[in-house]
Amino acid sequence: MLKMSDILFDINKFKKAKIVVFGDMMIDEYLSGDVSRISPEAPVPVVHIQQETKRLGGAGNVVRNLCALGADVIPISCIGNDISGKWLIKRFKEYNLNTRGIIENDDSVTGIKTRVTSQNQQLLRYDREIIKNVPDSFTEWLSENVSELISGADAVIISDYGKGVVTSDTAKIMIDAALKYNIPIIVDPKGSNYVKYGGATVCTPNMKEIQTAVGRNVSSEEEIAAAGKELCEKCNIHYILATRSEKGMSLINGKNGEKSDYPALAKEVIDVTGAGDTVISVFSLCFALGASFDDCCKIANIAASIVVSKFGASVAYPEEIEEIIFGSSYHSNKVLTQGQAKKKADFLRRQGKKIVFTNGCFDILHAGHAASFKQARELGGVLFVGINSDASVKRLKGESRPVVDETNRLKLLEAITYIDYLILFDSDTPEDLIKEIVPDILVKGRDWEGKEVAGGKFVEENGGKVCFIDLEKGLSTTNLIHKIIETNINQR
Repeated sequence: MLKMSDILFDINKFKKAKIVVFGDMMIDEYLSGDVSRISPEAPVPVVHIQQETKRLGGAGNVVRNLCALGADVIPISCIGNDISGKWLIKRFKEYNLNTRGIIENDDSVTGIKTRVTSQNQQLLRYDREIIKNVPDSFTEWLSENVSELISGADAVIISDYGKGVVTSDTAKIMIDAALKYNIPIIVDPKGSNYVKYGGATVCTPNMKEIQTAVGRNVSSEEEIAAAGKELCEKCNIHYILATRSEKGMSLINGKNGEKSDYPALAKEVIDVTGAGDTVISVFSLCFALGASFDDCCKIANIAASIVVSKFGASVAYPEEIEEIIFGSSYHSNKVLTQGQAKKKADFLRRQGKKIVFTNGCFDILHAGHAASFKQARELGGVLFVGINSDASVKRLKGESRPVVDETNRLKLLEAITYIDYLILFDSDTPEDLIKEIVPDILVKGRDWEGKEVAGGKFVEENGGKVCFIDLEKGLSTTNLIHKIIETNINQR
């Protein structure tokens, strides 16, 4: 685990960045299902497709990564005037991005990479694309509009997937414009012609791409440093950031050939798809906002370790990066404000987690409460618990309540392991809180069946459900209070 002092850059600054992404925008499609037999026609598995999903792919995955980190993104590309191109534009708009830099062209085709998967294993990939350089009309349009498009940007990313958008001409247009405005240029390269990236600040090839570019095998640490320096000198690139899979990454200074290594974080590797997109996104954000090279590489390495532990082309969120930098305790505080609860629920939902919510006064905590939390937690997902404030309890239960004040009720509830997060609310019902969190499951006691449950209609209208759980017979705060009073009277 890294220590806070190891990284000085504050990733909360990501939201201040404006990043241009130029390159081959595509679609990543996933067809997922179960395999239960082998085809009688050929020795291949038969996949019963149960789910189809689409994501931004290619340079679009860089856009997706940057958006997940909170940056303002300006996508620039030439795509097909086709159904897939329309989907791309619609998706960009869902991210609230300006799509003025996305040009639809009848002579282009929007590429689709389709992956057939089962139980988080990729069985087959097939690509639908036509690889050819963008038409001259796009190059002319880019030359005329590039200054306006990149004006005010903190960095320009060129994401070259070798599909024809990043040509020698279009790359020169982007790089010359960025240099004119003193904007750093970070390139994810493709092929062997690195001359077209001349003027770039940083180039981020993987080891296979470095070997292709220099035309020879590169294996030792000295050879890696030499190859990086050679590329920088021949192609007028300032730095090479070599991504090295399980060995992490190495930054090579083009002036002196000095190599700095950043070992990969120990983490289970599920899928390396899109890890390079994450590296260039995070590195560029940090660099654009003034972070040191050291911090840029460390944070990019952390983000890469996060995405390779997920299936499919994924993204790293600021909260995930912070948890590794500062340790899991950084986000372990159970007590959240309503605003924090909304952000936490949104974050967990993006990770595919199910949000479970229940609420109560929980005045004089007892075994019945613990049993209810256990049942709620077993419904799956992450358990959020709303707690009535002291003022709310007084309105509902009378001036003599609560017996235990809200500060101490929260302390007691924090100790219950079934509960993930606690939120204090001041209203008579948790309806407003429920509308912020938007739980997948709203949990109430069996005694609420047949009654109107606060927030229940909202949850169901948003695709969730209301679940009723069994209560421990004879256990309630009211009964405990009566027993305490009777005991006190009998002892007088």
